[in-house]
Amino acid sequence: MSVESAPKERHQKILEEVQKNPFILDEELAEILKVSIHTIRSDRRRLGIAEVRRRGREISKSLFASAKTLTKQEIIGDILEIELDKEGMSLLDTDSSMALQKTNIVRGHILFAQANSLANAIVNAEVALTAEARVRYVAPVYAGERVLAKARILATKMNLKEVEVVMKTKRKLVFEGIFLIYPLTTEEALNLTEYENKGETKVGGK
Repeated sequence: MSVESAPKERHQKILEEVQKNPFILDEELAEILKVSIHTIRSDRRRLGIAEVRRRGREISKSLFASAKTLTKQEIIGDILEIELDKEGMSLLDTDSSMALQKTNIVRGHILFAQANSLANAIVNAEVALTAEARVRYVAPVYAGERVLAKARILATKMNLKEVEVVMKTKRKLVFEGIFLIYPLTTEEALNLTEYENKGETKVGGK
């Protein structure tokens, strides 16, 4: 490979890797191509490829329209895939604001929020409410790690959707859970408030 052709081949490889994984980090590209991070960042700018966080926001924005039950602000993480009433994926870049100061371990409610919001987002309904969640925290997540969540609907029981969520970092399984979700119309959801105010409970037309 000549010195002149090396950048061209490297650029082509970068384009291929980003197409395969739009959320690939500069550090990962540098490792694959055996060059410095500085070289990758320079190449990325020349190719007009946005930094991974901006790519994530752009992709998430384009996919968000598929989610019917939540607003963009209510989904924790960036949506990668959604197929309503089947499955979905989201990616969360953690940082120090999400972690305990003494240990740098990401707080459990952050991971739960990512899982729960994805479980709700894949349900094909105007409104989705979590009725029950059985979760297990398998391993700690440290600030700076990226968490990939995968959700899939296992079954529909009566008027409940049973959703499995599994979450991993690059190196390990960190969280798994089963969520029971009520799919509701907006009218049914609004009626819930009235029944709660009267000290009653009524979900899904029961």
